[in-house]
Amino acid sequence: MTAAPAVLDVLIHRRSDRHFADRPLEPGVADTLFEAFRWAPSSNNRQPWRLLVAQSPEAARTWDDALSEGNRAWATVAPLKLVLVGNPAEQADRDGLQCFMLDCGLALENLLVQGCAMGLTAHAMVGWDAAKVAAGFAIPAPMRPVALVAVGYRGRVEDLAPEVREKDLRPRTRRAVDEIVIRDRFPAP
Repeated sequence: MTAAPAVLDVLIHRRSDRHFADRPLEPGVADTLFEAFRWAPSSNNRQPWRLLVAQSPEAARTWDDALSEGNRAWATVAPLKLVLVGNPAEQADRDGLQCFMLDCGLALENLLVQGCAMGLTAHAMVGWDAAKVAAGFAIPAPMRPVALVAVGYRGRVEDLAPEVREKDLRPRTRRAVDEIVIRDRFPAP
């Protein structure tokens, strides 16, 4: 048996938990997340991303109202509510690929990993209404909302509704390397 390669603990232990403590972030915490976000790599260093912070009570309500019912059950408690916005005009498509989406994903991962390293829960979501987000935050075309992110200190999983609690208590698993790494070419079916 060979030893597993060294992987940073923060990558192995990062989770998209749903339990948040009912307290605001300390000063400077969000700024550290924003720094991690901005230092992400991007094709040709175009950085086609923006991070909208729903700070005011009105903006927080807009964020909450755009969530799917399932996400509304837990995410509204998060003290830091973010909208990742991508600008396809700043990173042109190549051969039909929406390159700005890759760049936005890289920046988001920086934020998620930094949050985990700081002991925070940072959960990115796709369960939300894009039209409500774009209209509610006056996101100008051609910019597009890409993800909503809830961030806060870890709370008590026991405080979640039973169906949400069950999700947070599931073991975190990943497919084996030999299931996801294909060498040279896909085998014939």
